[in-house]
Amino acid sequence: MLPWRIAATTILRSDAFDVLMLRRGATAKFMPNSFVFPGGILEPEFDLVFPESKTNYNSESSGITLGLGETDLPLRVAAARELFEEAGLLLTYDAHTRECRVVTSENDRSLIDWREKVKKDPAAFRDLFSLRTMLDVNSLVPWSNWLTPASYKRRFDTVFFVIPLKESSAIEFCEKEMQGSTWDLPSKFIEKSCNGENLALPPPQFYELARLKLMNSNDPEKLRKMTNSFKICPQVVLNSEAPGIRTTLLPGDHLFDFEKRFTGTELKTMRNEDLRTDKDLPIHRITFSEDPIYTNLELHISNLEKMDTKPHLFSWLESVDEQRKRLLAEVLHKPRSRE
Repeated sequence: MLPWRIAATTILRSDAFDVLMLRRGATAKFMPNSFVFPGGILEPEFDLVFPESKTNYNSESSGITLGLGETDLPLRVAAARELFEEAGLLLTYDAHTRECRVVTSENDRSLIDWREKVKKDPAAFRDLFSLRTMLDVNSLVPWSNWLTPASYKRRFDTVFFVIPLKESSAIEFCEKEMQGSTWDLPSKFIEKSCNGENLALPPPQFYELARLKLMNSNDPEKLRKMTNSFKICPQVVLNSEAPGIRTTLLPGDHLFDFEKRFTGTELKTMRNEDLRTDKDLPIHRITFSEDPIYTNLELHISNLEKMDTKPHLFSWLESVDEQRKRLLAEVLHKPRSRE
């Protein structure tokens, strides 16, 4: 039996580049008070057997499977189901008109009761769909895969999907699990986590917001080019000379134990000297405050080498100089900005 549970998360992103984040409740068992993307655990007895005939699934777009089978359909179903439960958004596809649509209780009041049914019994989710009104799983773009560090008691192997939308949708967040919802630019969430407002962003959310901040397109094909199947299992370190500050080491960092990249390492304690960020050393890490947890985050990246895999998610087989030129070109030719 694996020491973690499988989960799926959705990053909703509008054509204005806003993303949806939910704020977890103060009594949540995992990451209380943190801003997270909608998502939750996969329910094997329901999600693994969801009828493919009730979806618009195209197996050619299969991404990260986590060993569940030949395709990622169960993970897409889990992600869509959790999105409906947590945010009240139902992803649908009309087989006759071939149109994808996000439906809420504002469009169909019966979804209020359906949502409660699905929360109590995930098997009811399949009853929402037919051979005409299908579950839209093709709009989900596989994005990344994060495994909770080994130093945490509750661990999840989570696949992130991006869902490009024309515009932001009205949200009815689950009040039992969440205390709020917000649509905003990635840069705004990042800014509020670092400027004293103490917005709590767990490292995976912070990192993916930083990636999305660089994307000046919501085109699914361009998003797919940023898909990363490399499992990221951060390794957490305490600083003995800076109490209250944690360092999350990521693949490629000179202190990251690559042999334990999939199993993780226990919580370590190091000194400033050990955690040095010399100019010549490869650095790939996030630092954050413990009080409040997941605030004052900083992303540190430098001197990372070209790699056949893609642990450094901001580039694909790029040298440092190539990356700098690309980022500069993106800034200079950015079509529009609200930041």
